[in-house]
Amino acid sequence: MHKITLVCSVHRENGLCNADDLLKILRAIEPEVVFEEMRPSEFDLYYEHGSVEAHAINKYRKFKLFQPVPVDKYDMPKDLLAEIKRDFDSVLDCVARASQEHRLLCEENDASVHQYGFSYLNSVAFAIKSARMSEIEEMVIRETYNQNLIRGLERWRHFVQSREHEMVGNIYEYCRKNTFDTGVFLVGAAHKTGIAKEAEKYISSEADLINWNFAYDGLIASGST
Repeated sequence: MHKITLVCSVHRENGLCNADDLLKILRAIEPEVVFEEMRPSEFDLYYEHGSVEAHAINKYRKFKLFQPVPVDKYDMPKDLLAEIKRDFDSVLDCVARASQEHRLLCEENDASVHQYGFSYLNSVAFAIKSARMSEIEEMVIRETYNQNLIRGLERWRHFVQSREHEMVGNIYEYCRKNTFDTGVFLVGAAHKTGIAKEAEKYISSEADLINWNFAYDGLIASGST
């Protein structure tokens, strides 16, 4: 059975969420396969751009041979993607203006990520705050009765859910065809709940294929050197 640990990350460095601390996590787990939140067509750009994950993975190469596997293969025309992102930016602007609670949660999340790093990103506390922020976004946008904003939020969430469906499906497809013991799935922290829900769809029918660890709390890295 393949054991895969879900490690939530950020793409841009923020305090203790940095490549060196992520490297400690990778060295503690020692994955033979690293599933990455990127498209195969963006492989070179991903490492050239220099996200936190890309820097950590490049450093990990010096310590262990492993197989990088891009799993975010969901694709759409660039102009459509730009439109969806632009509309969601308008949604967030509206929510930020309307909800002090949402603004405070954003600030608290950012400060906690900076101070506590990956242990916070992978915590229940982060998941609870993220869920509350989603509730506020839904409530604020619905109460505007603005069809453009409502549609913008719905399209964004459909886009995210489609990506999560694709990523989990691609991980299962890889595991059916390849043999390894230990893997890590590096993904943006905002996807954790969605990834777990998608995996649940497979767990009952393919229980012997993947042993998921969704409860990573960052403590595994404390014994790393």
